[in-house]
Amino acid sequence: MSNLANKSKRPFDLYIWLAICAGGMAWLLYAYRVDPRLLVITVPVIAAAILTYRTYLKSIKAAAAQAEQAEQQVLELSHHIAEQERVREQFAQIEKLSALGELASGVAHDFNNTLAGILGRAQLLLRTNDPEKISRGLRIIIKTAEDGAKTVKRIQDFARQRRDHDFEPVSVDQILFAVSELTRPRWKDKPEAAGVHINLDVQIRSKSKVMGDESELREVLVNMVFNAVDAMPMGGQLTLLAEDIDDSVVISVADTGSGMATEIRSRIFDPFFTTKGKAGMGLGLAVGFGIIRRHEGTITVHSEISQGTTFRITLPAAKAQDGSLITTTALDQTSFNEESSSPLHEARRDSQLRVLVVDDEECIRDLLREILESVHCAVSTAAGGHEALALFESRDFDAVFTDVGMPGMSGWELAGTIRRQSKDIPIAVITGWGEVVASLEQKEAGVNWVIAKPFTADRIFELVREIVAQREIEDIKRRLSSVAA
Repeated sequence: MSNLANKSKRPFDLYIWLAICAGGMAWLLYAYRVDPRLLVITVPVIAAAILTYRTYLKSIKAAAAQAEQAEQQVLELSHHIAEQERVREQFAQIEKLSALGELASGVAHDFNNTLAGILGRAQLLLRTNDPEKISRGLRIIIKTAEDGAKTVKRIQDFARQRRDHDFEPVSVDQILFAVSELTRPRWKDKPEAAGVHINLDVQIRSKSKVMGDESELREVLVNMVFNAVDAMPMGGQLTLLAEDIDDSVVISVADTGSGMATEIRSRIFDPFFTTKGKAGMGLGLAVGFGIIRRHEGTITVHSEISQGTTFRITLPAAKAQDGSLITTTALDQTSFNEESSSPLHEARRDSQLRVLVVDDEECIRDLLREILESVHCAVSTAAGGHEALALFESRDFDAVFTDVGMPGMSGWELAGTIRRQSKDIPIAVITGWGEVVASLEQKEAGVNWVIAKPFTADRIFELVREIVAQREIEDIKRRLSSVAA
């Protein structure tokens, strides 16, 4: 653009130059004719004018060149800024994808551990008829599944940026015994199959409870036990110890393994730092450190090469309102059968219900059907919304249990359609989205309950009792209205 401006100015500059030269020549001729002495005065003036104009032209050209150079620099700078912004956006996207990949790997790692515990324990139960072993194995499977459910809840809580914690008094001795059973395949079964012997010693010297989340604390200790086993490839001694020190509970995990050098020990709580190569993600101790900090506790480690490693977790002891320590009592030793049998027997005394179960996952349909049939419900199942509507229109049902995410017709759409046909039938929506489900959707679809997956049998039994109670109230109202009539 500046070049075009320069080209347009050149004829104008030429005209001025010719005008100055013509004017100067005319003045010289006039001065020569009038008085030749005027030439002495006129020539220097004309020469000065010509030199001044030539200097002016050079200045204009220099300014134009500088303007053109500045314009080029502005264009280059704009291009550089745009390129920098594009590169920054690319790096931001790469960082997001990397963070997502790390999160996915960590979640997959945790769930693989959960599924391995459930699968391995279930396979062992198939090989035994010992009622005691079956009962213990089922308790472990239930506890492992509950841990997996809480892992999902923590991810959902993180996604919603929640910072609240529902802590409650937790028995430390129960945690240690649970950890010893959950990790048995790693410190006993697998090593012994390879001819390696690891001896586990559980020492309970504490009667205090701590305020916290049992699943999270168990997760920290399980990971530490796994690390201890990995540090003893030739076998050794593994010790779990809990003791009361002042107003704190100190939990120790000690091994007689290979130990750690100072430079490694200083980095073990750093995220993604691992000495296991591709076999490790470097997240276990980092996550554990964060969990203990949320519990207002501390973790310290003592380790020397060939002398083993000891982790010490210090947690504040739980206190009652009067300031006294909350301790473990005999009431905390309730067994699984005692906890689970009473709802089952109460539910079995309820009247029979006709229930429609809708879920596109066959395993969930079968599970719900077996739970409901165990309390004498008459259950019909459907794999989708359209099949469910056909069954609902052809039969009488007392309640509907439906999944949310199904192909063709969602659970919300199915519930809304059923609600328009029947204003009173109880409807329960079962969803894997947990507590994220909006209350507005529940209200618009006319849903009575929203149940988060994974659900427990006790929760289903509780719904059955509520439905039966609701049906009995409706029967009483009908009888009273008929008597009044």
